[in-house]
Amino acid sequence: MSKFTFPVIFGQRGLATTQQLLEAGASLSQLQHLVRSGRRILRTVYSPRPGPLTGGDLLVAASLWAGPRSVLTGLHALQVHGFAYDHEFPITSFLVPNTARARVRAGGFETVRTKRLPAPVLRDDLRIAPVERALADANRLRQLSDRHLRGVAMAILQNRRTSADRLASEIEYGRPNATGGMVEAVVDFRRGSWSVAEAELAVLVREHPDLPRMVQNPRLVTACGKRIGTPDGYFPDAGVVVQVHSRKYHDGFTDTGGDKFASTMEKDLDYQTFGIVVVPVAPTTLRDTPGTFIGKLASVVLPRLGWQSDDVLIA
Repeated sequence: MSKFTFPVIFGQRGLATTQQLLEAGASLSQLQHLVRSGRRILRTVYSPRPGPLTGGDLLVAASLWAGPRSVLTGLHALQVHGFAYDHEFPITSFLVPNTARARVRAGGFETVRTKRLPAPVLRDDLRIAPVERALADANRLRQLSDRHLRGVAMAILQNRRTSADRLASEIEYGRPNATGGMVEAVVDFRRGSWSVAEAELAVLVREHPDLPRMVQNPRLVTACGKRIGTPDGYFPDAGVVVQVHSRKYHDGFTDTGGDKFASTMEKDLDYQTFGIVVVPVAPTTLRDTPGTFIGKLASVVLPRLGWQSDDVLIA
């Protein structure tokens, strides 16, 4: 048997396909030896070492199995982009050209044919779909609930990882006249909401018969231009701020070791030094007991109508 050196191919984390091994000089008997020694990871993908792969290495192996033009999409692509880590889905999906064969492998991988193969984003040795396409495919492949889609879409838009126009175009490409969580996210974001909870707050305020206009995420400054803060909601005619506080998005520690959630709560004092009343609310309250909350908010806002301050301005 001739000597064979397992090839090292850039961007493949040490892995190689059957075709690449043959091109590197492997014989059929040497391939069979790799199989017997536990180094075949997937049907056409091999590792230089025996044993299972985990995490990113397994995704790279799956992309090699899916083919040279495959593009990771849906929930798992969103996770590589940095979103939707709280969600799990058993199938990892790869887009392939419409001329390729759709395949499903036991163990949780599939290829999905498409006439619109996107230009991939290269990240962590993977070709992944742009974030708006990955989100739209998570919807088409039913990998996330409607509410979760809305939440992830809002997070993507807030972090400026795509624009509302690009996301709307992707929705229209896939399903004209679509409805649901992704569409709601685009509408909410264009109205000024940065999260599902903020959007729910805005709806409650708009539907209340007596509450005045609430501005979402305004930049409040003093008369001399010093920043006061950017509250989730602000009633300029009453001097009332609404802050949606969630440990999920403010958990952890600052660069100096401080508690992020405590720091967020303490920033509310900045508003109060200017005579502004702060009304805090949790996302679960807006979801579970919206009627009770909006009644309490109205009891704070309405008696203060007519409030004015020469030192609190919307920039």
